[in-house]
Amino acid sequence: MRLWKSFGVSAIGLLWFAIVAGPLARIWPRLLPIVPWRREAGIWFAVVSSVHGYLVWDGWARWDVAGLLGYQLSPETGLYLRAEPGFGLANLLGLVALALGLALAATSFDRAVAFLGVSSWKWMHTLAYAAFYLVALHVIYFAFIHYSPSPVRMTLYEPNPLRYYYIALLVTAVGTQAVAFVMTVSRRRRVGAL
Repeated sequence: MRLWKSFGVSAIGLLWFAIVAGPLARIWPRLLPIVPWRREAGIWFAVVSSVHGYLVWDGWARWDVAGLLGYQLSPETGLYLRAEPGFGLANLLGLVALALGLALAATSFDRAVAFLGVSSWKWMHTLAYAAFYLVALHVIYFAFIHYSPSPVRMTLYEPNPLRYYYIALLVTAVGTQAVAFVMTVSRRRRVGAL
């Protein structure tokens, strides 16, 4: 479990960097040299999150789609019953984010930019923000909800020591985007007024 969690933590950190590098460079122009690294961070997000997904699929779900979606086979009834509400949805959010990440990684090359055209490519890569927010919901579920006591699982787990780190990633991503947006609008209004 620690191994797939460490890959998951690394993946969200890479995706966070990929989406905040641009807004940070807009806020502080001295950070412009980090902007080209967004592409590599996004590609590595796709690679690392693929490893995370594989480790969960192989080590926890054991190649069972129903298990990955939070259902367990009841020996008494022979039916799959939902064992943990929210678990399946959190995993689906992670899978959609992984699919987006793989699509973005597949188009993160100069040939893809030339084929799609710059404006289409840029529009497509705004989906990195959607992937980040899906990953954030996935992570928040597992950091704050999944391992808390429930009627299904009475075992007490230690609180995730990184859970506030995840909140900080989410807050800083939203904050840098908001500040960069306000600064961009303000600059354009000033230039338009001249």
